[in-house]
Amino acid sequence: MLRIWKAINSRAAHLLGQSPAAPAPIPVVALIRKDDDRKVLTDIGARDRLDIHFSGTCGDAWNAANRLKSPVVLCSRDLEGMEWRDTVRILAAADPRPCVILASAVVDNYLWHEVVANGGYEVVGMPLRDEDTTRVINLALAWWQSTSRASHRSPNLARV
Repeated sequence: MLRIWKAINSRAAHLLGQSPAAPAPIPVVALIRKDDDRKVLTDIGARDRLDIHFSGTCGDAWNAANRLKSPVVLCSRDLEGMEWRDTVRILAAADPRPCVILASAVVDNYLWHEVVANGGYEVVGMPLRDEDTTRVINLALAWWQSTSRASHRSPNLARV
C-alpha cells in the first residue's frame, strides 16, 4: 500500500510541476532471522533509503536478489540446515552478482578470507550495530557500483 501511495504522490507532484521525487530506495536482501538485528536493518533502511527485503531461507534470498537486482545481500552465519560457506556461494551467484556480507559473532581475518574465497565481500559483527553495518553496506554499494558487477546498474545507484 505504501508503494502505491508513493507512486500517487510522485505522479501528483509531477503534474503540479513540483520537483521530481527522490530516487527509489536501493534494494538490499537480508537473510537475517534475529528480531534485534532485523530492527537495526529496518532503521538503517528507513534512514538511508534502502529497501530491506527480509528472507527466511537461502532460496528465498537468492530469488529476491535476482528479482530485485539487489547489489547487496546480508546473511547470517548461523542458519539452520545450511552451512554458511554454501549460503555465501549460492547468494554470490545471484544476478547481478551482489556483494554478500556475512553477519557473524566471530569476526577475524581468517573468516574474512574464507568469505572472500567463497565469493563473498565482507564480514560484519553480530549482533548488528548501526555504525558498523551502515559502513559495510555503504562500502559494498560503492564497490559494487565501481566494478563490472554493476553492468546491470540500477539508476538508483547513481546516488551512492
